[in-house]
Amino acid sequence: MVIIDRYISASIIKGCILMLVILLSVFSFMELVQQLDDVGKGNFQTADAFKYILLNLPARMLEIAPIATLIGSIAALGLLNKNSELIAIRASGVSISQISISILKTGIALMLVMALVSEFVAPRAQQYAEGQRMLAVSMTGDLLKDNGYWSRDGNSYLNIKSLMHGRIPTDISIYTFDKAGNLRFYTHAEHADISNKKLWKLQGVVRKTFSPTGVTSVQLEEMPWRPFSSLTQLGRLELPVYSLSPYNLYKYIEYLDNAGQNTQRYQIMLWQKIMGPISLVALMLLALPFAFGALRSASFSLRIVLGIITGLVYTLFNQFMGNLGLLFNINALLTAATPVVLVTIACVYLLRRAR
Repeated sequence: MVIIDRYISASIIKGCILMLVILLSVFSFMELVQQLDDVGKGNFQTADAFKYILLNLPARMLEIAPIATLIGSIAALGLLNKNSELIAIRASGVSISQISISILKTGIALMLVMALVSEFVAPRAQQYAEGQRMLAVSMTGDLLKDNGYWSRDGNSYLNIKSLMHGRIPTDISIYTFDKAGNLRFYTHAEHADISNKKLWKLQGVVRKTFSPTGVTSVQLEEMPWRPFSSLTQLGRLELPVYSLSPYNLYKYIEYLDNAGQNTQRYQIMLWQKIMGPISLVALMLLALPFAFGALRSASFSLRIVLGIITGLVYTLFNQFMGNLGLLFNINALLTAATPVVLVTIACVYLLRRAR
């Protein structure tokens, strides 16, 4: 049984990888065409467009992995069926349940790989790609190097060392000088709530006042501050929420919760990120009814077409559930888990009928 496990797993992995490469090539080419439209804007060049596409490959792989897994598994099992290898395996005494377990092991291995890519590889590559693209198109230069982001408004200077989770200004310093060039005020904040673009809320503030008689210092939990008009550039440096890893997205949601903001949209996004790798297992098992169910005598091409249709329906339904959950404020976990649960139920039902 170990040899059969390895053979089935190897066949499915090859099919999934082949389908993943094909879909990645198609979607990357389509994205490249869109990026080439921006060539010439600011410092964005053709080489930057190709670099952007390459850095986004891990994130795009996560997006298309469910449908690639389904089609790749159907193709692999279809070839085994076409070559009568599945018949030989069944004839040797291997049940459908045992074959399901073999596929389940393969699915769990792929799930773990995708989970690691989702947490550690894709976010970093995608965030770097988005950041470099925004800087190139906006011609702002690299504003977040070791010295952070600098901005000036009259005699006041602002320095932001970093953007926590790619969106929250942290380690903020504000210097205010008089007309003679003497430092009058120094304000330091741990981070800022910038949900109101016209009035920031500085958190963990230390404010120092310099005068001929000495220096006075006060500590404030929160202080309102009106940002400079030039801070519109900072918005270009904010990384999109979808580029955050599941852990960083969770921490960002926690931060927004503490600030009293609505996080329903981000909670759904978080659970969809978590359910993404899990869906690989369910969709891989869904390929079994194509081999042992009513479609076992269908042609190879027909199975692939039906697999593509099934994958597209799953993807659209997943997006529909996300929008539905956001519209009616449905529990985020329930919203994200429903497509996976329905696929699992359908798979169990079809396999029971196939026996």
